[in-house]
Formats: sequence, structure tokens, C-alpha cells
Amino acid sequence: MPIPLLHFPYLVQKRIFELMNYCEVFVLSLCSKRMKHCVIQAKRRVPKIWYCVYPDETGIAVQEEGKRVETILEIFEENPWLTSGKKPEKIKIGEDFIALGTFETALNILNQICLIRVLKYGGTLTKSLYEHVKSIYRYTEPSGLEVHINKFTEKVPIYENVDKILVRGKSLKLSDLDTFLSQYPNLSTLMIQPSVIGQLSDSSKILEINNIQLSNPGHFGASLLSKFTGRNIACRDLFITEAEIYLLIRKWMRSEAYHNLETIHFSAAPDYDLDTDLIIDQLETEEFDPTKRPQWYQIDYKLFNIPTSPVDFSGDNCFDVIRENDGKRASFLSFPTFFMFLVWN
Repeated sequence: MPIPLLHFPYLVQKRIFELMNYCEVFVLSLCSKRMKHCVIQAKRRVPKIWYCVYPDETGIAVQEEGKRVETILEIFEENPWLTSGKKPEKIKIGEDFIALGTFETALNILNQICLIRVLKYGGTLTKSLYEHVKSIYRYTEPSGLEVHINKFTEKVPIYENVDKILVRGKSLKLSDLDTFLSQYPNLSTLMIQPSVIGQLSDSSKILEINNIQLSNPGHFGASLLSKFTGRNIACRDLFITEAEIYLLIRKWMRSEAYHNLETIHFSAAPDYDLDTDLIIDQLETEEFDPTKRPQWYQIDYKLFNIPTSPVDFSGDNCFDVIRENDGKRASFLSFPTFFMFLVWN
């Protein structure tokens, strides 16, 4: 039997909305203008919201502290007549987007999810969805943005209060990345999955970001590492030589660069083995001493809550170096396929 939710007093409505999951609140907000108003009045709190923007798919996800990202809404650009087996109906999101499509809820492994399919949506839906979600939820943390490079040039909204961005795709021009990043001056963390093409300059916007992860760094990764001014940088399959590694350690020891650095870690490019002896040959190093610093360190990947094991900074592959002007200590681990540099607080 239907529940006359709109007939309940405001405090009762508010309590009901608080007990609903994020997907259920979104579904109710689409039922009518009165229901959307009630949802807005309830001011349902949410933790970090992730906006996910792809060429033929748009999504909304939620990330609670210490938990994985949970998708609560996916909108697909596909033929709703053929893919769902349901009769399309008029779907309205926000003030501007109206289209024929299908609407359903389903359960995935983690949570309930809302699925919407429409024939075509473009930038109008992306903007309307953003305004709609912003109106019905009360954010408790800055937002995250997951975006495909093919959407950089389209008229998508500039998302407010974003501190983390994940960029997806195959290859990306540095000039396009700089233009995109200029819209997000308060960005703290950036993860780039595509390879980056272009010459890095001292004015590149990527150098203003404190925490960076590169999935396909190529030769751009070593260039970025040499100019990095942030706190944490991680790369996978990085093209870098022992001479370049030695130079960055030496610059830190002499306080010539990396003044804010906390960690560097990367895996070497395939078919390339790092030679530790070539790195430490000209460095003044110390062995691990438990009276001077801890043995273990817990990596924080910053972008997602990825579980990790503590790293052991002792043994034959670990060396300590001291910064000359203030005596600050750093350690580095060097293996044939992996390198990590850690500045101890």
C-alpha cells in the first residue's frame, strides 16, 4: 500500500529521508515538484560526492570515510526501446532536461543503484543532473570528479568545490589538460590514466597540484618528476634512469628542490632494471637505525581508499640520506623494478 509521505509533518518526512539510502532519495526527488521540494527541505547529508562524466554515460557515486566508492546512479546514452525491454516514458531531471527513456532500480554487489537510459543527452543532461544533485543533497566534504578526456571540449558544467579529479582515456595533450585544470584552482589530488603528450613548462597547471598519480607516465613522467613541487607523486611503468634518480635525491639533500615533498614511488618501465649501485655511488648514505626513525611506513594513495600494507624501510635495499641545511632525514628503497623515496616528518 502506498505511503502518503507528503501528508506527514515535516519532521516525520525528514526522519524518513534520513533512513533512506542515497539512491532512494534520488528516485523520490524525480517523482514530482512537491516531492523534490520535500527532499530539498530534508537536507539529506552525504559524504564525498563523485561526478562521473563519460562520452555515453554519466554517473553519481558516494564515498564514505574508509569505504569504497559506491555508484548510486548511472545514465546511459543508448536506445531504451532495445536495451531495457520497457516502454519509454518522459523523464525530467532539473529544469532543462526532458527526454524519453526508461527508469529502473537494481541491486549491485554493494548497494542499490538507479539506472536511466535515454536515446541522446549531451551537455544539457550533464548540467541539469549536476544542478539537481547539488540541490537535493547537503555535502559534508569537497566533491570528486571522474572525467573522460573526450568531454573536455564539451559544454559540461564547472563543478564547484572539487578537490580530487580522476582523468580517463588513452592519450591527452598537455595543453588540453592545462586548460581543463585552470577551471579547478583548489585541486589537491589528480590521477591521470591517459598518456600525456606535450612539453612541460614551469607554468603548467599540473605543477600546482600536491598529489599526483600517473598510470601511463611514459617520458612525461620523468619530466614531471624533475619539476615536481608538491607532496606525493606516484607513477606506474616510469621511464627513468639511475642518473635522474640520483639527481632528484641530490637536489633534495641540497635543498635545491622538493621542499614540500613527502613521498615518491614508482615502478620501472617494462624490461628495465634499476641498478641501486649506480644511484648510491656518489651519495653519502646511512643504514637503518631504529633510534633515528621508524622502520615501517603506511602509504596513502590519496585519491581512493585503496587498502595497502605498511612498507618496510630497512634491510639491504634501504638507504637514508640527510638534508644538509636542517638535518632532515629521508629514506629510499631501490629494487630492480620499484623505487620509493620517503621524507620523514
